[in-house]
Amino acid sequence: MKFAASESTKPTASRLRRWSTSGWMTPTLLGIFGFGLILGSYEHTRGNLHKLRQTVATKTDEPVISSGPGGQDPVILTRHLEADDSEPEFLSATLLPGRGFNLWQLTAHIPGRGDVALLASPPVAEAASLLAGTGADANGSASTNFGGAFLAPWAGQMAGTPAPGPGVLQTQWQGQRLSFPASGLGSSLSVEGLLLDRGADDLKITPLTDGESAWATFHAGSFRGSWPGDTDMTIQVELTGHTVDLTVTARNIGTAAEPFGIGWHPRFAIPVGPRSEATLVIPSNSRLAPPDARSGLSSGALVPYNDSQPVFFRAGGTKLDHVSLDDSYVDLHAGVLADGPTAELRDPAAGYGIRVTPLGNNVKTFRVIAPAEKSWISIGPNMNVPNPMGREWNTPGSNGMVTLQPGDSVQWKVRLEIFSTQRGPNSASEQ
Repeated sequence: MKFAASESTKPTASRLRRWSTSGWMTPTLLGIFGFGLILGSYEHTRGNLHKLRQTVATKTDEPVISSGPGGQDPVILTRHLEADDSEPEFLSATLLPGRGFNLWQLTAHIPGRGDVALLASPPVAEAASLLAGTGADANGSASTNFGGAFLAPWAGQMAGTPAPGPGVLQTQWQGQRLSFPASGLGSSLSVEGLLLDRGADDLKITPLTDGESAWATFHAGSFRGSWPGDTDMTIQVELTGHTVDLTVTARNIGTAAEPFGIGWHPRFAIPVGPRSEATLVIPSNSRLAPPDARSGLSSGALVPYNDSQPVFFRAGGTKLDHVSLDDSYVDLHAGVLADGPTAELRDPAAGYGIRVTPLGNNVKTFRVIAPAEKSWISIGPNMNVPNPMGREWNTPGSNGMVTLQPGDSVQWKVRLEIFSTQRGPNSASEQ
């Protein structure tokens, strides 16, 4: 049975048939297709297609969650290895903007050894769980256990008396009360500065001829009401093949004066050779009395040299052997051709060494910590001595702290240099 077409469909079918046989169908379709290409190209030049893709991605992707401590992702500076592969070279620097720009890891390529981690830290993926801000990490305490933590507005430990509030200590400076968190419940010592758990307020990364540089800005203010003044800080890390420059600048933008000290607490790894065979050079033969077993503080007195102590002032270096160290060296000396007083750590089995050189005259002490049972050593270039507000430093200027008047600034700068030990000793201390 056939059904007749309705009156309404007959004219439409007839028109379509006539158009398809007229020879205009193909040119028309090609014209529509070409117009679409032109329109797409025009929109692409204006960025609209990118915006469309971006909009679609934003609507469909899962929310991005930071993997770093303090809610900020790690920053990794990198550079390419030189072709000749004849000298040790820095390769990367991993920084934690959410934790005072802690230099979590520093890697280098060592000829014959490959890529080597130079700081005693676990993989950066574990940083968020280790630096969670709770328990043992309250107030950022755990930051000094890994990598290289920047210390401000003082470096090292500081003693205080109990203040109102749990775990809060206080001391006096020019008649003003300074408050700071204790290292633990019931402790009379601090957690080494107030920057350890602060997140960066701004971050910038720029390329260098032979590497990369990163700046982090911290609007620290009064450090949560603990400190006089109103402080802005920047930390810059510059990575190149043979040097890493660390620069910390603090500026008092407030109306009240404030005391200030800056330092660094790195944990350099001894990755290859036995710890006992690693050698150390410290550009001083003057050290403060070791911390008291009960108080944890030094008396501030200089310890006279005796034959039973290892001498790290030798230019060729002295083996760490099986000695534990927790000393602050003062009266630092610079070599004739050196940029400043230079400390060195050498791992002869690995064939490389690290130099630590303050590029300025305001670093007054190297704090050296090296437990005998650990394969790391801390060489901390600090502006101030331990417990800088203690009564043992009653001579003006003897504690290494500076007074920042409103508008004043202070800069701390240290250079790390990697070098080969295969060509024999060649330290800045010997020059």
